[in-house]
Amino acid sequence: MDVKKISIKEKAGFAIGLVVLLLIGSFFFNYYAMNSLGSHSLKRRAAVVRLQKEKKDTIEVLIIGDSESYTTVSPMQVWKDTGYTMYVGGQSGQTMNEMLTMLETGLDTQHPKAVLIETNALYRTSGNLNQLQEMIATKAASILPIFQYHDLWKNAIIKPAGEALNMAGKGFDIRDSVKPYTGSPDYMKQTSKEQEIPRVNQILFDRIAELCRQNGVSLILYSGPSPVNYTMEKHNRLARLASQYDLQYIDMNMETKEIGIDWNKDTLDRGDHMNISGAEKTTAYMETVLKTLNLTDRRKDPAYQEWNDLAETYQKQASGAIARIRGGAQGENK
Repeated sequence: MDVKKISIKEKAGFAIGLVVLLLIGSFFFNYYAMNSLGSHSLKRRAAVVRLQKEKKDTIEVLIIGDSESYTTVSPMQVWKDTGYTMYVGGQSGQTMNEMLTMLETGLDTQHPKAVLIETNALYRTSGNLNQLQEMIATKAASILPIFQYHDLWKNAIIKPAGEALNMAGKGFDIRDSVKPYTGSPDYMKQTSKEQEIPRVNQILFDRIAELCRQNGVSLILYSGPSPVNYTMEKHNRLARLASQYDLQYIDMNMETKEIGIDWNKDTLDRGDHMNISGAEKTTAYMETVLKTLNLTDRRKDPAYQEWNDLAETYQKQASGAIARIRGGAQGENK
């Protein structure tokens, strides 16, 4: 066929047909993704899909960040203690671009009063070019979900649709392994130096801050206790960033004694992440911040009975894990 002889009308018809086909495919692939998580890429996107599945306008606090986020603040503990609704939209190794996507996903169906950013992701970068490529790919995926779930056909053949999602933790992971941190407990050594935030991350953070401002959402920065990831140089820069944007910044690394962190029992991997014993303490500390945000106690609201039911299941698992850790037995990482 001579391509030159194809009329403009025929070319336009082909283009329209292709777009329609992609949209139809996107609809079915996205529908399937909302009901089945199995392949590696879907597990990577599990936090996004689970957030989408939360009932509309039920989340007052959204946490975003990398694995430090879903090992430091437990929504079910917060619910049990205060009745506030929270979801952790964390991903292992979450980049700033993924953080922005998670925030946009949350704002599609929720109207949170506050968004908490665990700050470790601000220092994660794969290079400006790679991040730019990731930004473009993620935006394309948000417009046409078929790109986001391109390998779902394999999962559709291997596993049936409707695989149940574990929603009990609301994005939080119960970890009961114990590997003590043996370094100095005074790892936040005083200095006036700062560790600069990568330029691309700074740009993405600005977009996140602006999106929160436009939606009337209080943005709060926090750093979970982690000698592996945090230094005074990072603290100084993050404190200045918070000041520049007129935001609250909570650095738990500066308050480990007040929080009661026991580095022999409260970390699952030698000072990188908290286990459930440490997370119970950091969550209780964060609750003092949440109580200043004019949030609503919904524990007696019949519309939120599901949260009470989930809290019972969660509490049994968490209490048992904490007892094993503090009693000296080391569980297996879940």
